[in-house]
Amino acid sequence: MTKILGIDTGTNSLGWAIVDKTADNYNLLDKGVNIFQEGVKIEKGIESSKAAERTEHRATRVRYYRIKLRKIRLLRILSDNHLCPPLSQEELSTWRLKKVYPKNELFMQWQRTDDDTEKTPYAYRHKCIHEKLDLSDVTDRYILGRAFYHIIQRRGFLSNRKEQGGEDSGKVKEGISTLTHEMNEAGYEYLGDYFYALYNKGEKIRKHYTARNEHFLSEFKAICEKQDLEKELGSEVVRNIEKAIFDQRPLKSQKGQVGKCVFEKNKTKCPSSHPMYEEFRMLTFINNIKIKTPNDDVLRPLNTGEREKIMPLFFRKSKKQFDFEDITKKLAPKKMYGFYKKEEDAEMPFLFNYPMDTSVSGCPVTAALKDVFGDDWITAICETYTLGEGKSRFDIVNDIWHALYFYSDKDKLAEFAINRLQLSEDEAKIFSEISLPADYASLSLKAICKILPYLRRGLIYSHAVFLGNLCEVMPKYEWSIKEMRETIIDNIIMEMDKCDTKDKRTFEVCIKDYLKGQYNVSDNSLKKLYHPSMIETYPRVQYTNEHGVYQLGSPRIDSVRNPMAMRSMFRLRKLVNRLLVEGKIDQNTEVHIEFARELNDANKRNAIALFVKENQSANDEARKQIITLFKKETGTDIEPTDKDILKYVLWEEQNHICLYTGKQIRISDFIGANPKFDIEHTIPRSVGGDSTKMNLTLCDSRFNREVKKTKLPVELPNHDEIMERIKEWKKNYELLDIQIRKNKKLSKGATTKEQKDTIIRKRHLLELRRDYWRGKYERFTMESVPEGFSRRQGTDISVISKYARLYLKSLFNRVYTVKGIATSDFRKIWGIQDIYSKKERINHVHHCIDAIVIACIGLDEYNKLGAYYHDEENNKWYGMSKASFKKPWATFVEDIKKIQDEILVYHYTPDNMPKQGRRRIKIDGKKILCKGDAARGSLHNDTYYGAIENDGAVKYVKRIDLASLEEKDVKNIVDDTVRSIIEAAIKEKGFKDAMASTIWMNEEKRVPIKKVRCFTPSITKPLNIRKQRDVSIKEYKQQYHVANDSNYLLALYIGTDNKGKEKREFEIVNILQAAQYYRTSNDKEVVDRHIVPIKSEHDYPFAYTLKIGTMVLLYEKSPNEVWDATIKERNRRLYKVTGLSTMRMKGRNGEYAYATVKLIHNEEARPSKDIKAKNGEYEQGEEFRPAIIMLHTQLNALVQGYDFEINELGEIRRLR
Repeated sequence: MTKILGIDTGTNSLGWAIVDKTADNYNLLDKGVNIFQEGVKIEKGIESSKAAERTEHRATRVRYYRIKLRKIRLLRILSDNHLCPPLSQEELSTWRLKKVYPKNELFMQWQRTDDDTEKTPYAYRHKCIHEKLDLSDVTDRYILGRAFYHIIQRRGFLSNRKEQGGEDSGKVKEGISTLTHEMNEAGYEYLGDYFYALYNKGEKIRKHYTARNEHFLSEFKAICEKQDLEKELGSEVVRNIEKAIFDQRPLKSQKGQVGKCVFEKNKTKCPSSHPMYEEFRMLTFINNIKIKTPNDDVLRPLNTGEREKIMPLFFRKSKKQFDFEDITKKLAPKKMYGFYKKEEDAEMPFLFNYPMDTSVSGCPVTAALKDVFGDDWITAICETYTLGEGKSRFDIVNDIWHALYFYSDKDKLAEFAINRLQLSEDEAKIFSEISLPADYASLSLKAICKILPYLRRGLIYSHAVFLGNLCEVMPKYEWSIKEMRETIIDNIIMEMDKCDTKDKRTFEVCIKDYLKGQYNVSDNSLKKLYHPSMIETYPRVQYTNEHGVYQLGSPRIDSVRNPMAMRSMFRLRKLVNRLLVEGKIDQNTEVHIEFARELNDANKRNAIALFVKENQSANDEARKQIITLFKKETGTDIEPTDKDILKYVLWEEQNHICLYTGKQIRISDFIGANPKFDIEHTIPRSVGGDSTKMNLTLCDSRFNREVKKTKLPVELPNHDEIMERIKEWKKNYELLDIQIRKNKKLSKGATTKEQKDTIIRKRHLLELRRDYWRGKYERFTMESVPEGFSRRQGTDISVISKYARLYLKSLFNRVYTVKGIATSDFRKIWGIQDIYSKKERINHVHHCIDAIVIACIGLDEYNKLGAYYHDEENNKWYGMSKASFKKPWATFVEDIKKIQDEILVYHYTPDNMPKQGRRRIKIDGKKILCKGDAARGSLHNDTYYGAIENDGAVKYVKRIDLASLEEKDVKNIVDDTVRSIIEAAIKEKGFKDAMASTIWMNEEKRVPIKKVRCFTPSITKPLNIRKQRDVSIKEYKQQYHVANDSNYLLALYIGTDNKGKEKREFEIVNILQAAQYYRTSNDKEVVDRHIVPIKSEHDYPFAYTLKIGTMVLLYEKSPNEVWDATIKERNRRLYKVTGLSTMRMKGRNGEYAYATVKLIHNEEARPSKDIKAKNGEYEQGEEFRPAIIMLHTQLNALVQGYDFEINELGEIRRLR
């Protein structure tokens, strides 16, 4: 008998089952399901890190604080030099520390603007650039100071030169180029001049991308020069002002997050931009290429001449990546080559071991260095580097790469190139433009340098890695002498060539035996050899609990940074350790875990290959057309980049027009300098969109930046016009749908397997084309992003499966993976797919069913699967007997049907609110663990509400951009005049067209309506979080008003009145109140204080608290109903709390407050929004309700943590 544990891993679930395998069948021993919160936040189907939102808000607060510090530093200098009204040190310190803005009347007057008297910062900047001020006059000094203060308010963030390769960066650069072009067209050299001109015309100034150095620094220097400030104020003061305005703190280094090398455990992984790694990657690939020419009988490695012929392909600046076909074209005549595994290429004279469309990584950094220093770039650098004395060639190369890697400022890098590398200004500029990829290799630089010499000798990766650490294995006296070292390496390589592939010993064993026999290398020394299959893994478990039972340790390792995978791994640890403690499994239990991976059949793979080939052909044609058309239109030659090719393909798909604006697009409008049209994400990435071609279009850059932004297409006012422009896409996929249906009919009439396969392949290809056009079209019709739209979850499951297997191997002797496709196949074969499908999306039990199937798939089942499919095909094509497959046990299907009534789903919802923040800080060089406040959750919603008195009552309002106004909000507009103007515009043009056009408050004076204030009827009792800076005389306007985000807990008090009748009262604690209670500063002040009172207002005793995630067992009259019930009946009564809120209801004696509790059944897997909750208290024998909403007076339940506990195995233990 063999005990087997089957595990179905998911991003928020673990299904598990234990079976006993005998000689001829299986017995089910136990099973269950664990559900937990995913390690990421999912909102409206969009995944994001749980920390991302908090980090984003914190970053915003820090950014505002840094801006404030810069302003304070500048104001201190301006005040000291009489360039602004005097400010005391105390005023500035109070602003910095207590957030109290200086109220100095002169200072406030200095900042105020007045259009009528041209008292504006833009006018001051214009004046400072063109007029010489009299700095002996205090008014002129204040004008100069105000101009500097305005620059610091607007100067923005200077991007790091190393971080300018992303798509967003491209949009910013494009916006900056567009602004510079507009300034030049209008005849303005400086930004202040141009914006002053726009200001006078009444045009919008904001929403322009500006460059710190190009726009603001150049203007600052022009002002300094015009006003001769070095003479007037002194060079030190000017330097201090420039530093205060333009200095920027460097970004926090993330090098501590880089993983460790698998061979050199104490070394971090090498950045992929290092030239040594680029050579390592190139040689690894080249050494693995095999070719068969007409003179060869079999595939062979490349010879020296062939290697040298293809190496230049890796050093092309224009191609960071290229297709393998580029290599084949260098080594074989045109159209006389192919892939050796491809049937149609079998007769080709030249065959290779890689498909033609294999993507090959080039050496972009090395190529860029060759462009500056020449082909022998290392020698050139060594000859010119002024700090190279006494350094090796490797050290010098390392120095140059470090300069490229660590300099964040282009100008400083160019200065380094001029001073240290003796380059000309033009060469230094090219050098400073070198961009580095931001990813990392899998090995450290130390390991790479050890392996490289063997790759240079032509060894394949596995052999080179195995010999990489010979320097630590061989005797030092032999290895230190170059001649002896070279002889040893030559002898080992000769021994490798002698290794007979039929030898039962592995290659590694052969070499180890040779080293032991020839050089007397000890076994301990041989352990230092690298092994190609080494990966970071988990050490063998040594830990046991107090009863001597082995327990899994922490699953945290450097290789896994995925929060979703980590959450799943920690829950797996809890489950397995519980099973070990209960004695249900032990180290000898066989473990089966599903490996989630999409597997396609041969026909689908063939269709995918054809689809990829089609796209590649389209890209090749695009490259040719770009060269031809761009030359024809501009007279300039161009080498198209991959991005240019993508733009061209999108251009063709759109019939040369912008889908959003209808503008015609020329090829020079999107390729070359200052493109007017660029790539746009139909579904913005911020709401779950990806960067696949299906989600991309070519769009007017300004429209994308100023109108579409992060909106879905349906949210745009001209959506109908857009849909008209893409109607051809709909026709495309509808026509393909018709062809697919015809192919399905044809496949049913096929008389041979070959004929049927051909038709199926064609159908799959048509489906891929159809899915592309349909997906592209439907993205323009989506009103919201559906859950599961993102592809990421499948990747997360695969990561979980991969590392869960390694993790479990640290304890269990036998761990096997079961492919996801196999689980699906066996569900169908064993006749339970229909049962599974009914529960898959609505009931968590389907995880348990999968775990049972996984546990029952062993080597025997895999071996029999091939025979089963063979019998099935014989039955289908030749009418032979029907295929059959023995079920794991006789009543398998019947037992699977009953599982729903036999388990209680365990839900894990941690209470993070009491947890303190923990971080390590350095004090006197020592790391010390510090604890502090860390509110776990949103304290309130983001929107601030204004308060106004209306008809004697205080009502709350919010300001809305007219572009974001919804039709239902119009009736809530506060101002009667504004509301009537907007209603008239809507009546005349319709809502969408009215919002898309300008609505004038006063058309004669050209005063538009940009924003409106609207009443918010849903906000009646907002939270008051802090006082306004400028306190109003009206009490209701003195606070910041926000809406509550969520509630933390509900406390229930149950007692009796004078007549002995049960009475209930409640207390709700929101997240803000809970965060205030758990502050560390409260620890010493209120030791005995409880988060809720021990007794209620009428002295009713405390009963229990409910939090989100608390499990409850419902009863009608007595708790004994639960304890006397069967598992099936308990299952019907087990619910999870998912919502806590309050409401007011009218009674005979006025309004009464009630708490409402929303409950979801323990097996319910649908999102809350898809379940219609029914109201009312629980009654025995009632119709099953998947979701219930109860008032606090209706809730009769046993509560988790007070009346019972439920463990990871779904077992309930009574507490009282």
